Amino acid sequence: MTTPTTSPMNSVLDKVKTDDGVSIAYQVTGNGSRTVLALHGWGGAGSGHSWREVIRHLDLRDLRVVAIDLRGHGASDQPDFGFTLEGFGRDILAVADHVGVEKFVMTGYSMSGRWAQWVSCHFPARVRGQILIAPAPASALPLGDDLLEGWMRESADWGTFEPWVRQFTSEPLAEGILEAYFNDISRASELAKRETFRMCCRDDFSGSLGATLAPTLVIAGNQDPMLSPEFLRQEVVARIKGARLARTDCGHEIPVERPAQAAALIEAFLAGLRD
Repeated sequence: MTTPTTSPMNSVLDKVKTDDGVSIAYQVTGNGSRTVLALHGWGGAGSGHSWREVIRHLDLRDLRVVAIDLRGHGASDQPDFGFTLEGFGRDILAVADHVGVEKFVMTGYSMSGRWAQWVSCHFPARVRGQILIAPAPASALPLGDDLLEGWMRESADWGTFEPWVRQFTSEPLAEGILEAYFNDISRASELAKRETFRMCCRDDFSGSLGATLAPTLVIAGNQDPMLSPEFLRQEVVARIKGARLARTDCGHEIPVERPAQAAALIEAFLAGLRD
């Protein structure tokens, strides 16, 4: 058992040890009756920049946001094993159990939209709702190692980092956000960045999405160069019963490009959930 530490925005950083001995860090903001588990994108960190801007705009009076550092990222351990859908699912549920919540809302951004969908269809009794922001689909993405190595190289140096991020956004990000993003991606292990990328390219579980019971909101960026609204409508929305699509006028980096709009969509979705 670790001793929780405080961090910005009256948040608390804590850790839980999983059944395979890996410590998973998570940051809790708010102490409301509804719990949102928030999962970051490639190279990000729940304890870092990934959800910070969105949380600033959320009404936390009856909300608790638990932003998780996936294994190999942020303040979590950096093991050389466990990079599977089942492994990540166990990590997420270990955090939920550690904060004492039986039913929660899953929120996954980019690659973590895939892990959120996996948890929602394999543990439907535990998920009250899911919000998928520019999510990777349950089907395998046709991305090759050439693209991965380019990402690894370009995101590793401050001189090439801004142009690398710029290709995914509709407009330049603020300098402070870029610096925080670079800090997070630099902390993530090389193995974690490679393996999470590859996890999006294998194991098609789209046939299991019919087991999903949770109301689902998919948020897409109109100018997303990777996962367009049309693609997400076909590959995610159409496969989950009752899912609906909301569009934002930005690129792929929705949580930092349009944090106020993302927060408003999250709040509206939560308001519509039945207890």
